[in-house]
Amino acid sequence: MRFPIRAKLLGALAIDLILMMVLGFFATHQMATMNDRAVFIERHTIPSLDTVGDMTTAINRYRARQLEFLIYTNNGDRGRILDHMRAIEAEMETYFRTYRPLIGSETEQNRLDTVVAAWQEVIDANHNRFIPAVRLVSDGSVQPFYSRMNPLYDALDKAMNELVQENQRQARASLDVVAASYDTARTFIMIDTVVAIIISAAIGLFLSARIARRLRRLAQAAGQVSEGNLVGSINEHIRDEIGDLAQAFDQMLASLRGQRAELEERNRALQTSLARQEQLMEEVIRGKQAEAEAERARAAAEAASQAKSAFVATMSHELRTPLNAILGYAQLLHLNKAVSEPHTTYVERILTSGRHLLALISDVLDFARIEQGALELEFSRVEVATLVDELAAMTMPLAQRNNNQMITLCPSDIGSIRTDGRRLRQVLINLLSNAAKFTERGTIRLEVTTESRYGTDGIRFAVIDTGIGIPREKQHKLFQPFSQLDESVTRRYEGTGLGLALSKQIVQALGGTIEVESEVGVGSTFTVWIPTAPESAVIIDPSSPAPHMVGEPA
Repeated sequence: MRFPIRAKLLGALAIDLILMMVLGFFATHQMATMNDRAVFIERHTIPSLDTVGDMTTAINRYRARQLEFLIYTNNGDRGRILDHMRAIEAEMETYFRTYRPLIGSETEQNRLDTVVAAWQEVIDANHNRFIPAVRLVSDGSVQPFYSRMNPLYDALDKAMNELVQENQRQARASLDVVAASYDTARTFIMIDTVVAIIISAAIGLFLSARIARRLRRLAQAAGQVSEGNLVGSINEHIRDEIGDLAQAFDQMLASLRGQRAELEERNRALQTSLARQEQLMEEVIRGKQAEAEAERARAAAEAASQAKSAFVATMSHELRTPLNAILGYAQLLHLNKAVSEPHTTYVERILTSGRHLLALISDVLDFARIEQGALELEFSRVEVATLVDELAAMTMPLAQRNNNQMITLCPSDIGSIRTDGRRLRQVLINLLSNAAKFTERGTIRLEVTTESRYGTDGIRFAVIDTGIGIPREKQHKLFQPFSQLDESVTRRYEGTGLGLALSKQIVQALGGTIEVESEVGVGSTFTVWIPTAPESAVIIDPSSPAPHMVGEPA
């Protein structure tokens, strides 16, 4: 009879599942019992004890008011004290009404009735004997009158203690039930788990040993075939998946024997033909060797450059897609106030770090597009004054982070230019962000003026800061990609080194120039000149020379 390995494994799994189901049913039953007793303690015992405590406090206050009634001889004070005692009597009635729904046994009902009766005796003695007797004397004597109330209070205290003991007894009984249920559940779980482990181990060891032994025979036969020994067969008799595999292996082995004889015959014919072809190929190779080597070198260089740019563009795009999803969900959490403090701060940090990372990835993607000549520009009419206001609003928080002052100087009638507004804004924001990052407690100015260059009208944007400045010997690194002035591992300022290199390429594409003047300890001035109306869109050539910088040889 055929018993597949799958059926054997499913049978073992079914046994484990049955044991787990029995364990789950019993554990659920015990958990329900423990939950019932815990709910009883929560809804009955704890509120009952709290109410009894409130009643004890009220009785003590009532007793103190009686003592005050004895001490004070002024009718006004006694009237006020009498009002307090009536209020306490009403308060005790409220506690009695609150307690009655919490009663869980007939014994507890009897204990409460005893407390109510004892309290009523105290009230009756107070109003019918104590207060009238006290009003008849005026010397403030306490002992004769107050001592008559002590037996009544002793009876009330005894009734209260019996009520408390009854509550405690019920709580202990509930805890005993919970402890017994826990011990029973733990014992059953341990026994069921041990049985399941033993059965699973026995079935697993039996099946694994038998399967391993049969697979070892297959592996040994396969090893012999790989060494070229096609003699022999497995002859497996058990009908299951491994038996089918062994039978197929034997059939394959027989087929390989026939194919080997045929291949040996063909190999002899091919060797003769290959000997003739090798003579011809040697002559062709010698003739084309120099040309092929030169072509391979050129193709390898071009392929490496294209592969690098394509890889950077693809990876930047693939990174930006999940990052946008992360920022979207974080923004939803922040806007919907779905988390509370201190997790709101963590969401804000996620948004800040994610936006910074997205900006870095966008810079890398734009630079890769430039290197591939795939950056598209959209020229339109841009109002310069409006652009300056937007830049000031966007970069003001960055400037204020380092306690800097932001100043914009732009004539209101400066007019408009025809350019790619988004790309120009990207360049100017990068320059302003750098100025804010490298300046502390200083001033950052954006000066906008009209200026003609090379016989063409244009707009000059100057970003001036009072920051740390740039050494002259390092200014040549500014517009190189992936380059920073401080290249040490512990550099203070973060960044990829793409911002200025990307800005240079964009400005060149817009038909303009970018320049820098800087002095260490004094500050830096980055100047961008853009023509008012370029004749046509510029196609970026990555090999084009960098714009001339003031103080650097052209």
